[in-house]
Amino acid sequence: MNHPTTSELLRADGIGKTYTGEKGTRTEAIGSVSFTVGDGEFVAIVGPSGCGKTTLLRTIAGLLKPSRGELTFDGQPIRKVPDGFGIVFQEYNRSLFPWLSVRKNVEFGLHGLSRQERHERATESLEQVQLSDVEGHYPWQLSGGMQQRVAIARALATHPRVLLMDEPFASVDAQTRIKLELMTAKISSKLGLTTLLITHDIDEAIFLADRVIVLSARPSHVVTEVAIDLPRPRDELGAKADPRFLEYRRIIYDAIVHPDESGAVVEHASAVGT
Repeated sequence: MNHPTTSELLRADGIGKTYTGEKGTRTEAIGSVSFTVGDGEFVAIVGPSGCGKTTLLRTIAGLLKPSRGELTFDGQPIRKVPDGFGIVFQEYNRSLFPWLSVRKNVEFGLHGLSRQERHERATESLEQVQLSDVEGHYPWQLSGGMQQRVAIARALATHPRVLLMDEPFASVDAQTRIKLELMTAKISSKLGLTTLLITHDIDEAIFLADRVIVLSARPSHVVTEVAIDLPRPRDELGAKADPRFLEYRRIIYDAIVHPDESGAVVEHASAVGT
């Protein structure tokens, strides 16, 4: 069984986002999205391509202002990037500074701390992602998977309560992806992080999450939520061989492809966890 969440930490209440383009043209990226994330919970968000997953995450992070609705973190409205948020983007090669060493990249977001504390946090974070031996290298000297681990270490160095991840493993090969998934699951559990993952990969969502939220096509809304009742710690082969994993995959796939049948999906989703 998954550990129970202790309390609500994040809340999205009727969040919508509309962009205004040239000549006043309007594009509704997010219709109305509502959900909560509990303290210490790992939640994944999936949906069809172009449904606004990244826009939603950037809005939750305080990087974009919602057109409507309310976002709260620990009961307080989100108006900017809150203290306590760590963010990992998909394009690690654009989020790291190529002229800074690995260590300096990890220390970059720690302004205001003493030199010793910055050093200690960077050392701790690099150990967590197993990159202590390359701290003096530059990002361009590392593989894609290692660069993404640097980006994760930088987020961890801020000692976040919430880790937001936007398709963090989409740009690496399959074997590296599995290693990064296992590492993320281990770190999230060990540190008790509240983690919100955006992904297009259904298997990844099921493997990592306590709960999967399925969005509709644009303008997006929540089609259904599926609680993942698989034991932890999870390993790739064991989890995917579990009959429940296959059933979760079918339910989520059907919710994405046939969102009009979401009522039936919710009923099946409840049955799986019993």
